[in-house]
Amino acid sequence: MNDTDAPQNPSDSGSPRRDRREGRTRRKKGGAITAGVIVLALGAYAAVDAYDLVPGLPSVLTTEPQVEVQTVPTPQANAQQVPAPASAVDDSAPVPTQIPKTIDAVLKDSKVKGFGLEVRDGLSDDVLYAKDETKPRTPASVTKVLTAAASLSAIGGEKRLATTTDFDADTNTLTLTGGGDVLLSAGDSDPGSVNGHAGLRTLAEDTAAALKKQNVTEVALNLDTSRYVGEDFDSGWERVDIAKGVITPIQPIMVDTAYVGSKNAEWRGRSEHPAKDAFSIFEKELKKTGITVTEAAAESDSEEPSDSENSSESADPKELARVESATISEIVEYALVHSDNVVAEVLGNEVAIAQGKDGSLENGPDAVLEALGESVDLGRTHLVDTSGLSYDNRIAPHDLTTVLQASVVADDSLAGLVSYFPVGGLTGTLHDRFLDEKNASGVVHAKTGTLSTVTSLAGGVLDAEGRYLVFSIQIDDVDKDKILEARKTVDDIVTALANCGCR
Repeated sequence: MNDTDAPQNPSDSGSPRRDRREGRTRRKKGGAITAGVIVLALGAYAAVDAYDLVPGLPSVLTTEPQVEVQTVPTPQANAQQVPAPASAVDDSAPVPTQIPKTIDAVLKDSKVKGFGLEVRDGLSDDVLYAKDETKPRTPASVTKVLTAAASLSAIGGEKRLATTTDFDADTNTLTLTGGGDVLLSAGDSDPGSVNGHAGLRTLAEDTAAALKKQNVTEVALNLDTSRYVGEDFDSGWERVDIAKGVITPIQPIMVDTAYVGSKNAEWRGRSEHPAKDAFSIFEKELKKTGITVTEAAAESDSEEPSDSENSSESADPKELARVESATISEIVEYALVHSDNVVAEVLGNEVAIAQGKDGSLENGPDAVLEALGESVDLGRTHLVDTSGLSYDNRIAPHDLTTVLQASVVADDSLAGLVSYFPVGGLTGTLHDRFLDEKNASGVVHAKTGTLSTVTSLAGGVLDAEGRYLVFSIQIDDVDKDKILEARKTVDDIVTALANCGCR
């Protein structure tokens, strides 16, 4: 049995969820590189997909035998302004014809064999190097590249997610409705932040003010989590990883992606019941404003959040107040820089909703592929989740570079995709990579992916003569004792691209 199979439901594991369409579509070539590609991401060192930082974390992210390592570090959001590269691709930049010779030299010297990779010219879409590029492999967190691209395309970069309160005067019931924002704060809304852009204290105070205008000072309180349906925890995940901070049940309302414990701790776990925790915080803040919550409402706060059909008997409750998240573009950047599994799975649900489907863990992977499938080549891709936790995900290097190149020439929200990736030597899961490489540090934008037998990197880099290149480098089924050497080979290839004019 695959080590990602959950013991509580083994019958669901390993069975194909869906048939993937065959064939490929090509995105229209041409255009100029967008400003979004060369604007470097704001970000901070953090990783919720802990394996990108801690390559031996036990359980769902490992194969037997387990390796003893430090537990997941707590994400820290210390945003910094990163200078953009001085130039971008144009027709005058030399075409790098010697890239195959350069990469082959790196691969020959590597102690690890079996890489699949593809390098393309970001503007022309010319394939400059390819090796086993059509073989699907376990991508790990590089899966988030597809989730991010689908979110930008299907939902739209400027969309915000609203958490609302609705009041039914007939039953005197106030309903807190989760709208997909899992980056709420417990306190005041902070417009300058992504995590905490909307705050439950602010929502409670605005709600209380609206109630008092109606001379209402006592309410029954309910929670509506019906935005997402079905199971909230994938059968292929391990519940022990909740305590390790890797994942949590995917529900449409959370505070700080369900982290629990002090933010100053070296690492934190996540909650088993994030929506209930958010509900309790809101109730506490509402009471502070002078609104009384009746005993009946307190009893309705059961272990499982209630669906909207149980929230009220009225057909027409009135919205009293709302707080809105950061934009989808900002949330996508957060998910990529922090490699946050929870945010990635929520984005998958939101893509499904944007595609006219129910928001669910079941629908998210299909919706991500459908959102991209009309414009990019995903014929070999198979997704089980939208975060990359599952070893059963399969993406080929060619399919990843197709998405990356499409973002380079895009003129819509997708254009920002590469700029949201971690930056080599500076931010996120690349903060400690490419540090000593003057042409790569601050210039490489890429999404990492790491499981115990997997390492991958996909993104873009400006070469030494101004040509923008997109790349995907993957290897799976690596012996654990060689995984760091495999990662070094990946970094050596990208560094060679950054240093290369290669005419």
